[in-house]
Amino acid sequence: MGEPPHRTYDWQAIDDQAAAYVARLACGVSPAERREIYAWVGGDPRHAVAFARMEAAWESAERLRASPPSLDLAVEAVGHDRPAPIRSTEGSSRRRLMFGSLAAASAAVAATVGWRLVSNVELHRTGVGERRQVVLADGSRVTLNTASTIELAFTDKQRRIRLVRGEALFEVAHDAARPFLVDAGAARFRALGTAFNVRMRPDVVELTVTQGVVGVVAEAGRGETPVAAKVRAGGGAVVRSGAVAPTALDDQHLRQRTAWQEGVLEFDGESLAQVVGEFNRYRQQPIVIGDARLEALRIGGRFEVDEADKFLAALTTSFPIEAIATADGGVLLVERQ
Repeated sequence: MGEPPHRTYDWQAIDDQAAAYVARLACGVSPAERREIYAWVGGDPRHAVAFARMEAAWESAERLRASPPSLDLAVEAVGHDRPAPIRSTEGSSRRRLMFGSLAAASAAVAATVGWRLVSNVELHRTGVGERRQVVLADGSRVTLNTASTIELAFTDKQRRIRLVRGEALFEVAHDAARPFLVDAGAARFRALGTAFNVRMRPDVVELTVTQGVVGVVAEAGRGETPVAAKVRAGGGAVVRSGAVAPTALDDQHLRQRTAWQEGVLEFDGESLAQVVGEFNRYRQQPIVIGDARLEALRIGGRFEVDEADKFLAALTTSFPIEAIATADGGVLLVERQ
């Protein structure tokens, strides 16, 4: 029996179409146009992969608008003032993918597509360094942290939000007839009248409850999946790969997790790598640790989210570290010689 004929695909045309559809969605479309777009996405796993890639590129493009990246280093070091010291607490883009990879990727995108087709979806987002509060039709409020995106779909039977990326505080108006559901990656959170914070980290989804009770489901979108945990005010949970792990939070950790709502970052023994990662969430150009030996330094302090320069000045005063400004606006941290 002969082998089936080899089929060729115009990958450039698929990418171009996906990019055009992502741009149309971002600018606003009618319900009919939305259905047309997602019918194309769902019609072929290659379309789904291209669409997911272009959507990710669109989301990250705002980080690149300030200036193109450069490897040239400026001569000046950052931080001339001497603030109070910090306390120390110790492949080619055109390579063709194997079909199996395409199928796996398209399955993930299919969940997004299906969610968006529930009804008209409202999109709300913030740029890097921006915070914004959105008042919903039911009186609930959502406060978006830096570089965050939510999609909102309310019906007569439920109030549903998808946290696409970033972090958000949800202050939920009570409505016993319409549950309030938040999907974030593979996690779903359910509340009737409460306040809770959800953050999407690279490997886990993090929940912090400040008021009321929140039910947690490990796999969002699987019909009547039972609630895996109930988290009360003052507690939290992390969700990863089908597992829910409730976490007890003392006042200090609760304050740290919610300090961003006041535009503040609090640290008490976090590593320098963690601290730099937090500041980078609010910066167009990153701070980069150029010497791995510095990553484990333990840092404590309280800073405004836009006070990276003060943090760097304090860091270089308290430790043998040099902060070198790069030509693209970033900062390179190295051990002082």
